[in-house]
Amino acid sequence: MALRAGDEVGVDCLEELTLQAPLVLPGTGGVQLRVEVGAVDDAGRRSVTIHSRPDRKGAGLPWTCHATGSLALGGSTQSSWDPRVWPPTGAMLVETDGLYPSLAALGYEYGPAFQGLRAVWRRGQEVYAEVALPEERLAGVAAFGIDPALLDAALHAALIPAPEAGQHEESPRLPFVWSEVRLHATGATHVRVRLAPAGHDALVVEVADTEGALVASIGSLAMRPVDPGKLAGTRDVHHDSLFRTEWVSRAVPDADAAPVGRWALVGDDVLGLSTALDTARMRRYADLSMLSAEFDTTAASGDTRSGAQPELVLACALPGEDAPFGGPAAARSELHKALSLVQSWLADEQFADTRLVMVTRGAVAVGGAERPDLALAPVWGLLRTAQTENPGRFVLVDVDEDESSLRALPAALACGEPQFAVRGGEVLVPRLVRAAGALTAPEGEAEWRLDVTSRGTLDALSLVAAPEAAEPLLPHQVRVAVRAAGLNFRDVLIALGMYPDEASMGIEGAGTVVEVGPGVESLAVGDRVMGLIPGSFGPVAVVDHRLVAPVPDGWTFEQAASVTTAFLTAMYALVDLAGLQAGEKVLVHSAAGGVGMAAVQLGRHLGAEVYGTASEGKWDALRTAGLDDQHIASSRTAEFERRFAAATEGRGMDVVLDSLSGELVDASLRLLPRGGRFVEMGKTDVRDPERVAERHAGVRYRAFDLMEAGPDRVAEMLAELVGLFEAGTLQPLPVRPYDIRRAVEAFRFMSQAKHIGKLVLTIPQPWDAEGTVLITGGTGTLGGLLAQHLATEYGVRRLLLVSRRGPEADGAEELVERLAALGATATAVACDVSDREALSGLLEGIPAEHPLTAVMHLAGALDDGLVTTLTPERVESVFRPKVDAAWYLHELTRGLGLAEFVVFSSFAGVVGSAGQGNYAAASVFL
Repeated sequence: MALRAGDEVGVDCLEELTLQAPLVLPGTGGVQLRVEVGAVDDAGRRSVTIHSRPDRKGAGLPWTCHATGSLALGGSTQSSWDPRVWPPTGAMLVETDGLYPSLAALGYEYGPAFQGLRAVWRRGQEVYAEVALPEERLAGVAAFGIDPALLDAALHAALIPAPEAGQHEESPRLPFVWSEVRLHATGATHVRVRLAPAGHDALVVEVADTEGALVASIGSLAMRPVDPGKLAGTRDVHHDSLFRTEWVSRAVPDADAAPVGRWALVGDDVLGLSTALDTARMRRYADLSMLSAEFDTTAASGDTRSGAQPELVLACALPGEDAPFGGPAAARSELHKALSLVQSWLADEQFADTRLVMVTRGAVAVGGAERPDLALAPVWGLLRTAQTENPGRFVLVDVDEDESSLRALPAALACGEPQFAVRGGEVLVPRLVRAAGALTAPEGEAEWRLDVTSRGTLDALSLVAAPEAAEPLLPHQVRVAVRAAGLNFRDVLIALGMYPDEASMGIEGAGTVVEVGPGVESLAVGDRVMGLIPGSFGPVAVVDHRLVAPVPDGWTFEQAASVTTAFLTAMYALVDLAGLQAGEKVLVHSAAGGVGMAAVQLGRHLGAEVYGTASEGKWDALRTAGLDDQHIASSRTAEFERRFAAATEGRGMDVVLDSLSGELVDASLRLLPRGGRFVEMGKTDVRDPERVAERHAGVRYRAFDLMEAGPDRVAEMLAELVGLFEAGTLQPLPVRPYDIRRAVEAFRFMSQAKHIGKLVLTIPQPWDAEGTVLITGGTGTLGGLLAQHLATEYGVRRLLLVSRRGPEADGAEELVERLAALGATATAVACDVSDREALSGLLEGIPAEHPLTAVMHLAGALDDGLVTTLTPERVESVFRPKVDAAWYLHELTRGLGLAEFVVFSSFAGVVGSAGQGNYAAASVFL
């Protein structure tokens, strides 16, 4: 397929094709194939990728990448083989009777069409074969450049072990990397084949017809062992049955044109609605009872004028400053208030024709930059159920802090959407969309890394094999099991093909030392380290020991992975290159980013007066870092030049740490009117130092890359930084983690420059084979199914099944016996997981030789009823086993480095299942 695609663009050589995943056909239905050829690069090459997806109705099914490579024009093929001499002189005939049955026993199950091997000869390390297509395939030969059954059979001779090699290997070996592949002729049905070694686990393959004319050639074909179980067939996974919520833009009328009737606002105006909206159309009431009393008065007076009663009643929900992201206690408080309001609203028939609009801030996350406020999120679960039970009576709205979002409310409410969010004045509505598949590691590969299969698009991000991570250690090297890796803008540029030099993604991380090389005395196996770790976007990486340092006590791996590049870059720039002194003025651009926030801290530590730029939405982060408004400006326009020139009475800066481009660089250079040091850490607009000096007298311009500091200087800076962190002088950056399997989402988010602090990719950890997996609700139906799934699919051998009744639960004894038959040791234990003290005792009792490796929280309880019948006690009966238990498990295990922490929520929270308002609220919290 790759060569055929090359024909369309005039290239005839497949330089390389690396297989990422096998393409296994389903038992029923077909697959769609997609072969893409990229644009020609400077060297005349074109990238090629091969994807597939199930051939089912409906859009949005995820594509699986099977192979990536490159195409080019090939030269003449050089060969010393003369296929006209047949059989080859000096070659010995090899016995092939019973070959295919014996191969089937090893996992190579070839159907009749693929059993084309007719004879095999061996001469030294060279193998020769004669291959022919069966009669029934001859009619279709013209449909292919070379019939796939013929090419596949040509390789079967390589599966016959040499006499000195003994028996076959336990795992079959299949093609992995094809190099220098050319098709010289078409229509072959009977061929002669030569196979010769081309390095370790690789072959040269030459195919000729019976007249001796070359048909196909492969410069190198690398083979790899494959688990036969992975090729036995598909599981026919219904990708199109998995959905997620996506917030999409909703067109609304212009705010001035939106019809607005009379509104009422009940309760505290904690969101400032009355200030942002037309107060002439909205009246305020202390609570719902006062509004109801006015309804009574209006009715008693006989006033039936249109508009005498409000069309919409608004209420705000926002937790107090003491619990902005509170736990279960804060969630209960907000939920009880919302429940009381909803019940009062439904109980008063005067409101039957009026809608209640619940307005929150931060209750839902509509994009990668946001995290829902746990105190408010359950309110949406409750109100969704209230909407289901009482159509047309409630509207849910979530806004941000932008005033334009509040001003957009009249137009948004006029659209009739039952739920929506407003961000920066844009109206967003929730829709169910098919869940895109997460990235998956190559089957059977312990060493892999994140990379792009073709540069220029983030969609090409993939997890690929990284055998170099397993190579023997050289002097001064250590091998690190990576737990988290910092994501930098450099990585995005590399993925997009915009980075100026050849480079690999992933340069910093944190993890545990698993092996030390010769000459390393400062580190030992088991040490937790952080630093500049090349190849950190994978589970294992090798690094010079001077480039890592111990992780400060009490830090998570995510925190440790976030600081090294940012603080090392800032220190090298400000101390080594700029020589920043106490009392000097320094301008830090992009001061809300990773390096920027580090530079602000270091600049203040060095005694400098720090100025910073960032987009206006990030100014609060700069204020938190200690900068007042006179020292803050926008990084989006050159206005900072005027603002900071005025603030410094025209003296400007002594040092500029830059990451901008274009006219913003020019404006920054003009802020050095007395001369100074301009340190450029960006890569998109690097200037000529001599030309800068000519145009800006006394300005020393220096662009740099951190690695030029060298390992010894990096080691010195790391040691100094660790000391400053441990002393509390410097603080780690705000971190937003993404599982590396969601790398596409993380890269896209970073490319939009919306984040504050640092993005970190977390690396999934292998489950400890000797570890214990805890399942709450483990003796229930779902818990039992999950336990058996973990035993059969994940090889879990120790299970702790926790429930209220433990071994006394119905079916618990039988479940333990079934798990034992699967090779797993299961223990059913009685424990109230909503009791923090009891749960802590349970965790402490897990033996050290079988440490906790994963938590599965399934425990829950139902107390169904319409929202009008719910009480705080009925909310409590659902919250305790579901919400409290999850929170306590989180608190008690967060420092244990678990491979998995999984909580089971319910679709009830997404759609608001009728009769389950309490359960929907608890599910949304999870």
